[in-house]
Amino acid sequence: MRHKGLFFLLITCAAASAWAAQAATPKGGLGKGPVHISADSLHAENQPRQQAVYTGKVVMTQGDVVINAQTLTIDAAQGKIQKATAIGSPVTFTMSAAQRHGYGNTLVYLPDSAEIILTGNAHLWQEKNEVSGERIVYFLQDQQTRVTAAPGQRVQSVFYPAAANRSASGQKP
Repeated sequence: MRHKGLFFLLITCAAASAWAAQAATPKGGLGKGPVHISADSLHAENQPRQQAVYTGKVVMTQGDVVINAQTLTIDAAQGKIQKATAIGSPVTFTMSAAQRHGYGNTLVYLPDSAEIILTGNAHLWQEKNEVSGERIVYFLQDQQTRVTAAPGQRVQSVFYPAAANRSASGQKP
């Protein structure tokens, strides 16, 4: 039994380090150092799939990126992270260097395509500017955003002139 627990721990550590190794370029805010995850509990398995599920007040940090969720599931294949899914009410995240923060009911990180996908009452800010909709896809490599609304709803945006952004962030115009 002790051997089995050690095996799960090694798989979880491998998953977290693979996430760190595969993360997007520093331009996007990810990929800066090791991934740290704290939670109330962890369940990890290697068969039939490689998966680690963290539950209860999950906090994941890597560099200046912080994600808070109720559940974080990391799916891997052959030791390579395929997808990380955070669920909460809401999931929140900050990317300090990119001056972005946001929330949604679900956050999915896809390292191969360097995307962060927020769904369910999704909001994303850069400084004081905000976009919101049912689904927001943020492309880390080129820092582009795609927002879609729920059926019968509309995408919402609020943009402030550059001088208003500087004063909101404490910078002089």
